[in-house]
Amino acid sequence: MQITNFSPDDIHPFLNLAKDEGWISTRRELGFLLERYPEGCLTCYEDNRAVGFVTAVRYGISGWIGNLLVKNGYRGKGFGTELFKQAMFALKQSGVKTVWLTASKYGRPIYERNGFNLSDRIQRWERSGGETMKKSSSRTVLPDWKQIDFLGWGDDRTFLLSHSADNAWVTGNETGFLMIQRIGKREQIGPFGALNPETADRLLEEAEIREGNKLLDVPESNKAASKILASRGFTVSSVVELMYSGETPAYHPEHIFGLASMGSMG
Repeated sequence: MQITNFSPDDIHPFLNLAKDEGWISTRRELGFLLERYPEGCLTCYEDNRAVGFVTAVRYGISGWIGNLLVKNGYRGKGFGTELFKQAMFALKQSGVKTVWLTASKYGRPIYERNGFNLSDRIQRWERSGGETMKKSSSRTVLPDWKQIDFLGWGDDRTFLLSHSADNAWVTGNETGFLMIQRIGKREQIGPFGALNPETADRLLEEAEIREGNKLLDVPESNKAASKILASRGFTVSSVVELMYSGETPAYHPEHIFGLASMGSMG
């Protein structure tokens, strides 16, 4: 077993493996992770073949581990465990106080044994329709939006918001913001934050989400978000566990109406 830093040459093999697993990941996302936090993006080799991957990213005082993948046939041999441990080590060495991740119900016991606690569940909501991606009139991330995102996650994630906005249709005001990003033939709603449900509902109306094949990940404990999405014809397609390790975060899901990524960056 040899673990090295993730390189651009690893992107294509990773995307193929992620696709086989039914994960939603993009070349743009991986490029962003490699640029922002290369020390947390790792590849595991066995017999000169890439057999596993993990990515991590750091914000202010928190980090996120995502994309822990091991090829079928190499699982149960410690590759995933070692990748996970090295990504955690990199985050802690950089001064991170809290580490987030999402886990399946099968993965939850593994992470609990490594000091992770259940914080919430993340529901994936989807609605099918025609393709209706819009152009944005403005992609500037306003200071109010940074503060709203901070209220939700308890950390400064400005560069993640800016990265998302650069590839999105964007709308918002002083009490909330919403971005729609293209991922393949679908459109991801998020990041999406608001001070109250009324603002969230108005932003969804403004985005005209009744059309288009769209999806978004939302904290289960944000009951207002669930009510709004259900009223607009969205349904839950999957659920994962939201877990954290380290210091208890100042997490307020009532302000989080859509995550910025499909499980890999929060």
